[in-house]
Amino acid sequence: MKHKFLSILLIILVSVSFSACGLKKSKGVVSKVKIITLDAEQEKNANIQTEVLKDQLLKLRITIPAQFKAMNKFLDRIYAPIDGKVTQVFVEPGSIVKKGQALIQIKSDTIGQIQLSFLDEYIGVDSNVKQMTAQYNLSVQSYRRENTLYHEGISSRADYEVARAQMLKDKANLDSLKIQRSTLIQVYAQRVALYGGSESTIRRAVATKRIYPFITLCSNKNGVVLDRKVNPGEIIDQNKELFDVADLSTIWLVGYAFEKDAALLKVGQNAVGMLEENNGQTVDGKLSYVSSILDTERKTLEVRADIPNHDFSIKPNMYAEMIVDIGNVDTLSVPNSALQKYGDYNFAYVKIRPHTYEERKVEIGQQNDKYSQVKSGLKLGEEVVSNGGFSLLGESIKSREE
Repeated sequence: MKHKFLSILLIILVSVSFSACGLKKSKGVVSKVKIITLDAEQEKNANIQTEVLKDQLLKLRITIPAQFKAMNKFLDRIYAPIDGKVTQVFVEPGSIVKKGQALIQIKSDTIGQIQLSFLDEYIGVDSNVKQMTAQYNLSVQSYRRENTLYHEGISSRADYEVARAQMLKDKANLDSLKIQRSTLIQVYAQRVALYGGSESTIRRAVATKRIYPFITLCSNKNGVVLDRKVNPGEIIDQNKELFDVADLSTIWLVGYAFEKDAALLKVGQNAVGMLEENNGQTVDGKLSYVSSILDTERKTLEVRADIPNHDFSIKPNMYAEMIVDIGNVDTLSVPNSALQKYGDYNFAYVKIRPHTYEERKVEIGQQNDKYSQVKSGLKLGEEVVSNGGFSLLGESIKSREE
């Protein structure tokens, strides 16, 4: 009798369970297989629209998180060529500079000592040049006088030849001293240039007979100052990094692709950069580099695209999405608008009969901006909800909670 009672109770429980799966509420119902039924008014309010699944030529794209960077070959790191004290800084980060434009002025005891040594030698050589110039001028006058007397028959040819020889000797000595003076200037100008100075520093010392212990470092290219690492009044050591200057007319978009996409990426593929902070602004370029080595920790592959940036509107370190065209494939496709995400999986709603929809887990492959490749979960000819799926999701969640 006891066993008979338990059997009857079990049958009742099973019947109640199946009845609960089939219960429908006036405002939408969910079964254990995630079937949702809406009435006509609900469908109208949700603006439910559907699309029949079909095979189509899908232009495939990979979306990669990325960041803009200055191109290494266009980046110029400027270092202090000498110890000294910063007296003036002429540019700020973000300044657009021209080749040869002054960036910084440094006062250096080493430059002052070089100029002092130069002046000591120069004054001696210059004094000799002046003395020899006077001697040469005197010998020229003597030669001219002897030349006149000789042709008038007053002076002998021997006196004429002696005067001419003396003049040529004095001229040779004067030319030699002038070359020595010029060479001295060039030698010291080169010595100053080793420390970032210029010949004008030595020319100024020549003109004023005073030392000028300053050097001015200038930009080696047209570009933008990315970073300034020094301030006026700072004491600096040789080889301290002072500035980063880059030509940003072309900039890198550097992305880190996932391992599963590594084999699909090739140099030369079209790439679009979508700026996160600029209302979806896009820029076009091409992949110029695909790393042959996978980062073992991050499991990502570095790729780079060259992006024209003639107006300098793109700044280094801006974040973006890199969208790479990887080709076309004829495949079953689902509209991206039909896909919903709940937890860690994608799903779509399939219309199985009038006013009735089944929630279906979907595995997707490659995507573009409108469609996704279907790998599993949906079949050719099925009708998916392309608009209004969010309302169905809301009904599904509400029913689960109830």
